[in-house]
This record gives sequence, structure tokens and C-alpha cells, in this order.
Amino acid sequence: MIEVELKVRLEKDEIPNLTRNLENLGFKKYTKIEEIDTYFNGIDRDFRKTDEALRVRKSVDFYKKYINYYLTYKGPKIDDKSKTREEYQVIVNDGDVTKVILEKLGFKPLPPIKKIREIYKNSEDITVSIDEVEGIGYFAEFEKTVKSESEREEAMKDLMNLIKSLNISEKRLVRLSYLELRDIHEKER
Repeated sequence: MIEVELKVRLEKDEIPNLTRNLENLGFKKYTKIEEIDTYFNGIDRDFRKTDEALRVRKSVDFYKKYINYYLTYKGPKIDDKSKTREEYQVIVNDGDVTKVILEKLGFKPLPPIKKIREIYKNSEDITVSIDEVEGIGYFAEFEKTVKSESEREEAMKDLMNLIKSLNISEKRLVRLSYLELRDIHEKER
């Protein structure tokens, strides 16, 4: 699967207007979740240098009252405009045991990244996540998952058209992951 993704930094006071505009475009609020992401560094290579990611995610759904755990691998970014990359994800029964297994195999855990995420979806399989990321700030992620490279360009057009219809400038796009943004934030302290 290929996750086509655009990310934009937000100011807190922009969020009410953004959610109203999304609803006017036919998006429905899907859920609100807390995500705690523990990233792991490679055994034989530094994933930060190779632009890869391996993580265990704990996802607590406030509306549906359940907890899921996911193991995810993300490959390097595919283009120079977006955060589009190959992604493989599976649900795991026990996130803590999964983390222990990865550590026993030699993967090194990094401090977790915590966020509160409100998810909006439309009928065209576009997901918009509005995130409050602990210690980093507010963001909107626009995503569409496609099965093949041949569908990627059309999905990117759909997302670019959406951000334009929301009066969000392309200049505001952020290609860095939350992990990379946290690293920068910590270096600036």
C-alpha cells in the first residue's frame, strides 16, 4: 500500500474554521483518538538517515471506547513535495509485548510521541486528521491510501485540490515526520 500524505502546521485558532470548512465540503467527524507512538531505530542502519520508520502505536478511541495496537513499517518518502511512502501495518494483540520482542531483536526504542487526533472522512476515501502533538504543536494531515504507484499521482491531485479548496497555501506543507519535528524542537531548546 502507498500512503499519499500532505501535512500542514496549524495555529490553534485556525482549527475551528478548518473543521467547519471540512464539514461544508462533506467531511464527517469519524472519531477522536489518543495515539502513543514508540519508534524504533534499526539494527544495521539508522532509520532517520534512511528515511524509514518502524513503530508500535497504541491507539485509544474516545468515541468507540477501545484500544488497538499497530506495528507499522514506513519506507522512504517517494517524492519531494509530500510525505508519500510505502506503508505496511498490522494490528497486534499486545503492544507492550511487541515492543519487548523488537528490543530483544536489537531494535532501539526512542521516547514516545503522544498526540490527540480528530479524524474526518469523506466519501472519496480521503482522511483528514487534526493533530495536537505533545511538545510540537498543531497539524492537519491529509491522506489517501492507494494500492499501486499508478494511482499515486491522482491521489496527490485530489489532496492538493482539497487543500486549495480550504485556502491552505502549498508553501505551508511540512514534509517532516513528528519524530523529525520533535528532534528539531529539542535541538532548539
